[in-house]
Parts: sequence; structure tokens; C-alpha cells
Amino acid sequence: MAELSGDIAVSGDERRWNDLGAAALLRGDFPAALAAYEQARAAAVDRPAADRADINLATVRLQMGDVKGGEEGLREILLRAGDARIAFHAAYNLASSLRKQGRYERALTYARRAMERARAVGSTDLVAPVHNLLGNVLLNQNYLDEALAEYETALSLRERQPGDTRFSRAILEENIGYCLILKKQCAAGIERLRTALRLAEEIGDRRCRAECLQDLCYADLLGGRYDDAIAAGEHALEEAVSAPFTDIEENCHYLLGELGTRTGRATLRDRHFEALQKLHPEVPFLREFLCTVDVTDFITLKR
Repeated sequence: MAELSGDIAVSGDERRWNDLGAAALLRGDFPAALAAYEQARAAAVDRPAADRADINLATVRLQMGDVKGGEEGLREILLRAGDARIAFHAAYNLASSLRKQGRYERALTYARRAMERARAVGSTDLVAPVHNLLGNVLLNQNYLDEALAEYETALSLRERQPGDTRFSRAILEENIGYCLILKKQCAAGIERLRTALRLAEEIGDRRCRAECLQDLCYADLLGGRYDDAIAAGEHALEEAVSAPFTDIEENCHYLLGELGTRTGRATLRDRHFEALQKLHPEVPFLREFLCTVDVTDFITLKR
């Protein structure tokens, strides 16, 4: 999961709407966050205020899966930004968008630019998310040891930080848990995922909760604990559909369809693979293809 890079402090009406947007974003209520940040954009009285609002809107769009919308206008903001925090957020969101598009080298370039700005500001709230973002890019490139080191660095920073850091720590524990599962260290990975799930439930982070359940489904699938995997996957899917978290919803259909295949439950298999076929009408015979392959050979839960 991507750790949010933090809202930008402002005043007046803009502050009020940004505070509402940030609270909605943290609890995974993306429509409410988008509406609040749109109000902040309408309340902007100068270019920096408008740039701050556009960056926050980009953050929400990225979380909602609108990858292209999430990068719109950010390069222009980065070029003209005189404020290090505004430049940081623009570079960070660009890196996040490019990662989700699979443009990993470009994503690393912007992530490193974000790190330069974060270190110039000297804020853990900025530095730690970039380590997490670098971990995500490296994980997508299958550099698992390097990704794990970035996640652990970010977690160490958060653990030394005063105040309530459960939101950030939940995200990092989930990322570490998934990375460990990919490294075939499933017992350790599941332990970290359960820590992340507990933290997410304490603070009401629905997105992190859904990701943890999705990852536990995957781990139990790999371990042959099929009934546990089905239960976790169905809970994750329910959370994803109600939010909505469209990427997690799709992942759960893959996992539950594969579980149907492995357990001989044709109804379970067909329900979820047919849902995927409806999501991807541009891929003829997807359902038939999925019935003949091992989904775990190619699925990536973090995109």
C-alpha cells in the first residue's frame, strides 16, 4: 500500500476543507475526500493554494485507481513550485502515478526528487513515505530484499516519531508482510499482516484492512489452507466492493476463482472468473483461460 505523503498545512476555509478531506482519506472514504478537496480548490485565493488543492485531488484520484487523472498537472506544478513542500508532493504523486502505470524507472526518478525535497524540509512525515514508495517500486521490479530494506527504514522512522503513528505503521507492516510472503517467508509475513490488521482496525482504516485480508487470503492459498483463504478473501471482497477499492476487488476475484478451481467448487470458480470477464470485455475468453492456469503464477497484488 502507498503511504500518504501528508496534507499541507494552510489556513481559513482552505484549511477546514483540507482537514475534512484528510480525515476522509485516512478512513478510506474517497468520494468524501474528493468532494472536500474540490471545495478547497474552489476556496483557493492564489496559485500556491490552487496547487495544494490540485495535489490533494491527485492523491485521492490515485487512491481511487484513476492513474492518469492522478498525474494531471503535476509536472507543471513541480516546475513552478517555489515551496519545497509543494514540490515534494508533486514529485511524490508523479512517482506514485508512474509506478501504477508500470513505468518504474521514471517512478524512481521522481521518487528520488521527492526525497531531495523531503530532506530539505527535514520532516519525518515526508521522508518516511518516500522510503515506503521506493519500497513499492522496488517490489514491483522484484527486488525484494531492497524493497524490504526501504520498508523497514520507513517503519524505524515512524517508530521513533512522537505521537500516534498507527496509520503509517499499519501500512508499512502490511507492505512488509506481503514482501515476506513473496520471499517465501510466509509465517513471518502472516505475523506482520496480523499486526497490520490489528492497527488498521484500531484506527478504522478500511483500505489497509482490505489489503491485509487480501494478503492473508493469498498467503493461505499458497499454504493450502483453503477454507481460511476463502473466508479472508470474501471479507476482503466485501470491504472492497463497499468502499469501493476496485483494485482489491479485482484481486479478490482472481484469488477466489483460483480457490474455486483448487477445491473443486465450480460455482465459486465460475462466479469470480465470470466477474473478471465482465470487468475485462476487451479480453475475449478470459474466463476460459483462467480456468486452465494457476493464477498464483502471475498475479500481483500491488500495482
